[in-house]
Amino acid sequence: MKDILFEKALKESKAYKLVLGDLRAGLGHAYTVVSSDDEIVLEFFSLVAATLFCDEKSACLECAGCRRVLDGNNPDVSEVFPENGVIRVAQIKAMTANAYVSPVGERKVFFVHRADLMTAEAQNKLLKTLEEPPENVTFFLGTANEYRLLDTVRSRCRAVYMDIFDRQTVYDGLLDAGIDGETAAAAAAYCEGQPGRAKEFADSPKLAASYAEALNLLSEMKRSTDILRCSATPSLSNPKDFLPVLAAVVRDVIAVKSGQAPPLSPETAEKTEAVARDFSMRALALTEQLISKALEELFFRVDAQSVTDNLLFSILEVKHKCR
Repeated sequence: MKDILFEKALKESKAYKLVLGDLRAGLGHAYTVVSSDDEIVLEFFSLVAATLFCDEKSACLECAGCRRVLDGNNPDVSEVFPENGVIRVAQIKAMTANAYVSPVGERKVFFVHRADLMTAEAQNKLLKTLEEPPENVTFFLGTANEYRLLDTVRSRCRAVYMDIFDRQTVYDGLLDAGIDGETAAAAAAYCEGQPGRAKEFADSPKLAASYAEALNLLSEMKRSTDILRCSATPSLSNPKDFLPVLAAVVRDVIAVKSGQAPPLSPETAEKTEAVARDFSMRALALTEQLISKALEELFFRVDAQSVTDNLLFSILEVKHKCR
């Protein structure tokens, strides 16, 4: 199973406390764990499994019971992953057959990753087991979209909705994972409360560089003669990836301007404060809308160059009109 980087945040999450409460009162036979952040679901599953088999019953992550789980050496813990983007009926048949074999310990647990990628045939196969579940067996179905599961499957599972974590929590978790402050701040801004996305961002030098480029673009674009230079921003050549980062920067500027400064490195904070002085709050709000509109146009495959050029001119226009 996956090592747990965001242990503290997950242990304090409502999702974990719900499962922990059920564990103490009597664990159910099936749960859906709903989140579009696949990485944090991986960590959540690891934490749940460690909690179930911890020698100290606390998910200490250090005892022999926890280590067997995290190292993949506990025969009562099984995982199912999509293969080539789908979970087929053969995988579910193997899992459900295993479910009826007596556990080595007190309980068997099965974790299905991206259960929403199960074929209809696979879901129907699982449904038969959920209708008559074996004793001392629990299924956890991770899903980015619960409505891609059959209603009959969902109705037999208790829904657990992963928390959207506050930015400080994500930032602190990244620092604990050894990420430098500047990258952690940019990643926490970009991820919109999803630690897994934040870690992916932090591990990608390209994404971290994009945040700095986006901040520089807003800082340096002061008059129409600056448009040509700003349009040559390297990351802007891939606007579908860059514009969400630009939107994250705008949100940071809004936070600074409203007196609710997010965690930022000293250099980033200085530039962000300068942009906040240069833009009115209305201009920033309109800029955020302009970015959303540009992303929508890109979705419909409007020419990327014309979209980005028009976006830069429009941002400059609202900046000057809304002083």
